[in-house]
Amino acid sequence: MYQSKDKVNRSLVAITLSDDSVITVSVRMPLSNKLGDALNSSDMFLDVLTAGGEQQFVAKTAIKSLRSMQLPKADQLDLDARQAGLSDLDPHAVLQIGKDASADEVRQAYHRMARLYHPDRIASYELPDEIKDYARAMLVRINLAFEQLRR
Repeated sequence: MYQSKDKVNRSLVAITLSDDSVITVSVRMPLSNKLGDALNSSDMFLDVLTAGGEQQFVAKTAIKSLRSMQLPKADQLDLDARQAGLSDLDPHAVLQIGKDASADEVRQAYHRMARLYHPDRIASYELPDEIKDYARAMLVRINLAFEQLRR
């Protein structure tokens, strides 16, 4: 049977198994996108991906507890509110350069960091929305740091 390559929603969780071992995996979410619905479905196993990207199936009967590990959303409104006090933003730390960096070193660091965190670079990967939000928020910080140092 042909399987579609549609985007699959996943949620990062720490699962404590009945033998008290803990695994951190990405659980395939149901259409409702609720972790409770994934656990309470009639399926006997959870479809998970390990940190190495290996697909595994965990028996629900082997689960002692489950804890969500989702990163907090990097909400653009929160970032805008933090930008009002730009004094807490250390542009040198954001660009990972020394305080005595030359204009050319600042420009090179800006380009390096912008390439690293640019959302278009990670758009083709199957990453959680929180990671994509984080990349967008970091790019805003990188741009702000460059603007401050360019003056």
